[in-house]
Formats: sequence, structure tokens, C-alpha cells
Amino acid sequence: MTADYISAFASVGTLVVILATAVAAFVQLRHMRVTNGVMVLAAFREEYERVQAATLEALPGALERVARTDDRRELAGSNAPWIRPLFPMMRLMETLGNYTSRNIVPADLVCDQWAPVILRWWHDCAPLIAVMRRHTGPSMFEHWEAIAVRSERWLAEDRQTYPKHLPRIVLVDPWAAEDGV
Repeated sequence: MTADYISAFASVGTLVVILATAVAAFVQLRHMRVTNGVMVLAAFREEYERVQAATLEALPGALERVARTDDRRELAGSNAPWIRPLFPMMRLMETLGNYTSRNIVPADLVCDQWAPVILRWWHDCAPLIAVMRRHTGPSMFEHWEAIAVRSERWLAEDRQTYPKHLPRIVLVDPWAAEDGV
């Protein structure tokens, strides 16, 4: 075996090692992305649970106030104090939408877990956002709007995430006959 053959084999060996390292790096990046997504969604869930009760309490009053002309003027022209209790939830949804728009968290994962919640809050807060956008323009809560649209599509498509190869457990509804189902 000549020095040229040894040098060629060494070069091929080096190339194989470099390719294996690149593949390992891509796998590691994927795992890191999944871990980051899980961490973001865990933090989102904790914050959602923290602000949900206060938002549910404040929303009916805010919707009553936005129905009044003077309160709409106040809301459209500035940050009305009576809307502030809703801002933690609104900012939370905007942040989740932003993370989804920037692919920090996969949209399908967010929609699979949170689509009904995101859409419900969007529809509940839509009259308020519409009035606030008179002053700020369409960019206010646009990331939340984007994830709401994705959520609406997700729910309309009725995507099933249950594994196709896995049989379902037969559930017995003991009250079906009584309820007329």
C-alpha cells in the first residue's frame, strides 16, 4: 500500500467523521428545539392558569363598558383603566402567537393543545380589540390573531392526533339511554 492510498483512506475517514458529527449536531439541534417548545408551553400553561380567573371575572364588565359610547371613546383613544385587568391574558395570547409565528413553538403542537382556548379568548375579546385597533391600527394583537386563525383552521379540519395503528378503548356510557343519546 502506497502513501497515496493511505492518504486517500485517511481523507475518506475524516470525511465520514465530519459527516457523522454534522448529523449528530442536527439531531441535537432538533432535540433542543423540542425541549425549548416544551418549556415555552409549560410556562404558558402556568401563566394561563394564573391569569384565567381574573380575566374571567373582568371580561363581562369590560364587554358591558365597551357597549357604551363614552367608554368606547376612552378605549379607542387611550389605555382605559377598566381594560387593564384583561391585559395579562391578552398579552399572554399575543406572546404565544408571536412564538408560534417565529417557529419557536410548532403551530401544530400549540393548536393541538390550545386551539379551543385561543379561539374562545379571541372571540370573547374581539369587540375590545376592534375598538382598540381604531387608535393603534391592525398590528395590535396581530400574533394572537394569527394563532387564532390557525386554531380555527385546525378545529375546522378536525385533525385527529390519535395514532392510526393503535386500537381505541371501547367506552361504555352508562347514561346514554337515559340522556337520549
